[in-house]
Amino acid sequence: MERDGMPGLDVRVAYAGGTLTVTPVGEIDHDSVTLFHQAVEGADVPWGTHVTIDLSAVTFMDSTGVHALLACHQDAQDRGGALSVTGAHGVVARVLHLSGTLSLLRPPPPGSTRPGLN
Repeated sequence: MERDGMPGLDVRVAYAGGTLTVTPVGEIDHDSVTLFHQAVEGADVPWGTHVTIDLSAVTFMDSTGVHALLACHQDAQDRGGALSVTGAHGVVARVLHLSGTLSLLRPPPPGSTRPGLN
C-alpha cells in the first residue's frame, strides 16, 4: 500500500443486500483520489443502490477527497440512490465536519425506506 515510500490507498468494494460498501484504506488525497473515485463509480450495481463509504481505515483526507465524496454523492443520487459515510474519525472527521460534508452524508435513519433522503 505504499507508493515510492509514501502512504497509498487500497479500496475494497462489496455489494450485498442492496448496499454497495466501499472501504478505502490509507489516505485519500490528490495522489490517490482517482483510484478512490474509480472504485466507487466503477462498481456495476443496480439503479437505486445505496452506497456506504466506511472511512474507519482512512488516516488522512484533503479537499480533493471531500470533492470526490461529493461527486460520488451526486452520482449516487443521479442513479436513484444515496451515499453516506461512516467511521470517520480524527483528522478525517474534522475535515468533513469543517467542510459541512459530514452532516450532508450522514447514514440514513434506522428503518428508513429511502436511504439518505429522510
